[in-house]
Parts: sequence; C-alpha cells; structure tokens
Amino acid sequence: MPANLTPQYLEADAKFKQARSIPEKIKALEVMMAIIPKNKGTERLRGQLKSRMAKLKDELQKRPAVSKAEQVYNVKKEGAAQVVLLGLPNAGKSNLFTHLTHAISEVADYPFTTQKPIPGMMRF
Repeated sequence: MPANLTPQYLEADAKFKQARSIPEKIKALEVMMAIIPKNKGTERLRGQLKSRMAKLKDELQKRPAVSKAEQVYNVKKEGAAQVVLLGLPNAGKSNLFTHLTHAISEVADYPFTTQKPIPGMMRF
C-alpha cells in the first residue's frame, strides 16, 4: 500500500539524512515519528523508524561518555537500604553516623569537615 507521506515528513527525512551526530539523528527520527500518518500503508515504515531509533539509542549508550572530571567516589549498592544524612553544618551528622555504624569519620568543631562520602554499615 502507498504510504502517502506529507511534505513535512519529507523535510524531516531530509534533516535526518543531513544529521551528523547521533543525538541529532534521534531527534530527527522522533520528529518523523510524530509527523508520519498512522495508517495501514505506513505500518512497515513506522516499524523501520522505531528499529532505527532503538539502534541509535543503544549505540549512544554504548559509547563511553567523556567526563570532564573523574568520579572521585562510587558507593556500591548493597544492604537493605541506602541512607544519606543531610543537614546544616555542625549539626552532628558525622557524630551520629560514627555512633550508628562504628565507621571512622572525622568529627570536628569547624564546618564542612566531611568532604567525601563515607560508607558505613549499620547492624540491625
């Protein structure tokens, strides 16, 4: 069956063909999916667009992300829950953390003593 594509779709297709980066191509495919008429004649074309978009998204995720700064600390997910202590400076968060988890955390009278995340396991 004929697809009967609109001029707007043909413009979006031209933008897709001109796109150089993967995010530009994905954006163009999303525009094409929004514009394409939904009828029996375009079912196959819609499927091709979806598969193309999925492949591009997978390729984008597989590429190593270029980060400006290295991640200093990574907290591994384990245990029953992960808890973050937030509050004002000198409120006693490090002291509470040290007493609950028996982990070594620097406690001092000046603000912003703890600069990095400190993992600790609390027994329950």
